[in-house]
Amino acid sequence: MQRYFIDQTGLHVQELVTLTADDSRHFLRVMRSQPGAKAWLVAGDGQCYLAQLEGEVDRLAQFRLLELQEGANRVELPVEVTIACGLSKNDKLDYIVQKATECGASHFQPLALSRDVVKWDNKKAGQRLDRLQKIAKEAAEQCHRLHIPQVAQPLSLAQLLAKSADYDACLVAYEEDAKQGEHSRLRQACQSLKGQAGAKVLVVFGSEGGLTPEEVSQLGQAGFQTVALGPRILRAETAPIYFLSALSYALELEL
Repeated sequence: MQRYFIDQTGLHVQELVTLTADDSRHFLRVMRSQPGAKAWLVAGDGQCYLAQLEGEVDRLAQFRLLELQEGANRVELPVEVTIACGLSKNDKLDYIVQKATECGASHFQPLALSRDVVKWDNKKAGQRLDRLQKIAKEAAEQCHRLHIPQVAQPLSLAQLLAKSADYDACLVAYEEDAKQGEHSRLRQACQSLKGQAGAKVLVVFGSEGGLTPEEVSQLGQAGFQTVALGPRILRAETAPIYFLSALSYALELEL
């Protein structure tokens, strides 16, 4: 069954709602849905409803909410994770946003780091962010998330550090720890978040060139804890997925 996000909040069963123009086009034209067809609609407050297509109003699909899905919040990680990653080449950031959304990330913060092999093109920034936000939305629909992760404008490391006090836990994935055989701090960090529902976690990842020792030092001075992501050196686009998988296991699966 198709799943769509709507902006409205505080909705009630039997209320009428409409999809956006893009989602209406998909449901009515691409899916060729007829009145009576059903879909899951996720409201802006994270409530998920089973809804039935009533018809079309000004080319927008109009639905009636039939019932509230109970227990739907179990699909979200119990903590809010912000993935702060360096600017990678080609479509690697697209991949990170898509797969990390599927793994439960809440926010994405692109970072301008010293060893980035690409630079953010400010002239195309609006289009780039729109594309990334669309990728996050489609991934959230596909994996039945209740919230669409937000993709922010890139920051410098100094700008990120100025915001780090807003988080309950700040980590940095550092390959040198992996090379030296350090494996305990990631486990400890994940375990420390058990029972901390709603905690905000910020995790920094380098791009293909990794983080410089100076950047790691700055992060450490700001209270970030370095962690190794297993014994192997991971690609820039793989590291966030590894971290989220480990966190999910610790918080959602481990007995």
